[in-house]
Parts: sequence; C-alpha cells; structure tokens
Amino acid sequence: MTHTVQVPINVFGILKPTGCKYLRIDSRLPMKDLFQLLLEDCGEQRPVLILSIYGGAKYFTMTERLEKEFITGVIDAATVANAWVLTVGINNGISKLVGEGISHYRLLYEYPINVKCIGMTMWGTINENTRLELKSSSSGFPPPLCKRQIPDNAQEFKETIERNHTHCILFDSGRLNEYLGDTQRDQFIIEACKDKVKQNGNAHTCYAVTIIVEGGLGTLEVLENDIKEKRPIVLIQGSGRLADILAMLIEQISNPDRNQPRNPSEKEIEQALDRFYPNVLYSDVGSAIKRIQKILIEENRYLFHVFSMDRDKNVAETIFKAIFTVTKKKNELEYDPKNKNGSWEQEEQRQKGEDKLVDLALEWNYFDGALPILLARQDEIMKTESELMKIQNEIMIQENVSKKANPILS
Repeated sequence: MTHTVQVPINVFGILKPTGCKYLRIDSRLPMKDLFQLLLEDCGEQRPVLILSIYGGAKYFTMTERLEKEFITGVIDAATVANAWVLTVGINNGISKLVGEGISHYRLLYEYPINVKCIGMTMWGTINENTRLELKSSSSGFPPPLCKRQIPDNAQEFKETIERNHTHCILFDSGRLNEYLGDTQRDQFIIEACKDKVKQNGNAHTCYAVTIIVEGGLGTLEVLENDIKEKRPIVLIQGSGRLADILAMLIEQISNPDRNQPRNPSEKEIEQALDRFYPNVLYSDVGSAIKRIQKILIEENRYLFHVFSMDRDKNVAETIFKAIFTVTKKKNELEYDPKNKNGSWEQEEQRQKGEDKLVDLALEWNYFDGALPILLARQDEIMKTESELMKIQNEIMIQENVSKKANPILS
C-alpha cells in the first residue's frame, strides 16, 4: 500500500557562480508541463535540435584526441542548430565532460551562444550534502528542514550535480539511492518534437539525435526508446563498452563483401560482451544478447551512425548526416512513389519536408545534406522534360497522320 501527499515545489533556485538553475519536481509530472516551463525560461526560443548525450556515468575513458573532437563537435552542432543538450546531469562520466566542455566554450568566446544544457536526474541519486545545499539555497524552503534527514552512517550514493549545466531537473519519487530511468527523457523529447507551433508562418520542427559515448547495459533502455520513436543514433567509436560493442557489430554485419545483409548472431554478441564487459553477471548476459539482437535488426540499421576518428570529418557533420539520412528514409517510408494512388497532398508534404531539409542544410553549413535532394530534383526535372518532349512528338506524329488521312483538312 502506498500513500502520497501533495507538497509545494519549494526546492528551486540558481547556483552561484555558474548560474545553474535547479528544480526539484515530482517524478510523475507530465513532461508537457516541464517542457513548457523550460521553454518559458528560454524566452520561448524553441529548440531546432535536441541532443541526448548518454552513456558512461562513471568509469569511461577516452583518448584526449577523441575527447577534444567529441566536445568540439557537440558544441559546434549545438550552437549552429540552436540545440538543447540533455544529459543525466551528475558530476561524473559523460555529463561532467559535456558540462565542463560547454563551460570552457563560454570562457573562450567573448560573445558565446548560450548553449542550453539540461541535466535530468533523481533527487534520491545525489548525496545528502548536495540536497542540503540545494534546500538552503532555495528561498521558499523552510529553514527547520534544512538539516540532515538521514543518519550519518547511512549508505548513500556519492553523486552530486554537474553545475555547468544551464538547468538541472531533479525528479523526486520519495525514494533514496535511485537512478533515473529513461522514461522522462523519452517523453520530454516526444513533447518537444510534436510541438508544431507556427513561427513566421511555418510550422516549427524539432529534430532529435542521441549520441552514445561508452555506456553500460543500462543504456540499452535509451536505445530501445529511440528506436521505437525512430530517432537517429550516433555511436562514438573508441569511447568504450556499449558504443564500441554496437559499432563493432554493425561493422561486422555490414561487411560489403557479403551479398545479403544479416543480423548479428548470439555468438558474436556474446563474444563482444565478454570482451567489453568481462565482469558482467552471467544472468545478465542472456537478456543483453536478446536486447542487442532486437536493437540491431536490419530494419533499424538506418538509424545508427558510427563516428570514427580515422574515417569521419568531425562529430558535428556525423550528427547532421544522421538527421538527414533518417529524415529522408522516414519520408521514403511514408511516401512510396510507386504507389499510383498516392495523393497530391502526400507529394506536397514530401516536397515541403525536403524544402525544410535544404533550408537546414544551408543554415547548418551542411551542404552534403542538400546535394542529394537537389540532384534528385534535377533528375526529376530532366525526366519530366523528357516525358513532355515524348508527348509533344507523339502529338506531332498524330497530327501528321491526320493530315495525310484527310488532305482537305491540310
């Protein structure tokens, strides 16, 4: 039996000197309300792109070269595309790297674009000292409650929030020592991307991309939600564990020498898990194999893009490529040119979607994204002109035949 009591939101404020805005809310709060709250705080400036950066929470390591390229690429993409960045918001692992990277960016540029970096974590994840600090910094919190609420010898997580984020959302379920699942992030992105308010006469579109850096098996939930919603996924090869497992498996099953595409075998996944997770519990291996197999089935493969330092130009370009590739594929799946019964409305929607991508390509300086669309349109124009010439020739032939058959008419 559970018992709940409504209480006012009284833990909120701004941490100095970084200016991180924090808010403790009920974990059951509808994400529509949270999105609107953040939107108002951002001056109603709607994001064009949401970058979810998830993966290693504690023990990940990257080479200095890869780390620098990753942060540079994320900031480039975020600033060019007016993006909101989502992380788990705690002061270690990938969220710490992202927060500190954005902080360095602000210091390096005299007039930096204020990248919105939003951390989402559980109130029960952070340690008691951090909770006390946040309570004490909140003007609306009763002073008598700004005291330690748990015994000094109690076992608790050692996490604290990453203070270089612009916002930190702390979901409270009433329990301690609890990590946040992916439900809130997933629902938040759904709300942001279905927000179709018109701006300057055009419907606003928000794109979402997930970037996986290293990562434990818990990150599989993030991938499963993204696949369900058909969101592009970028794997940072060389960052370790889950990102490297998936990148390696994709490379194996995408071997150009094979005539037919295939799905990874249980043996291949088991060997990869054994290599990157040598200490994983045997009881978890079977479940992980099945989940990875389902994630990497052929129909999901177009959602995955692997960034490789040795092959790709930069992370930002890989992010934009993922958006364009997946959006075009989704448009193709929704509109089949072979379907003779396809309505003009569908064709018009497809054209508008492509127009938006071309505009984005120009705005984001990603010309490779616009080129295939423009070339395809050029081919369509040439094909149409060729068909018109054929029709004109047929009409002329028919007219000549008619004149010969009826000399009086001529």
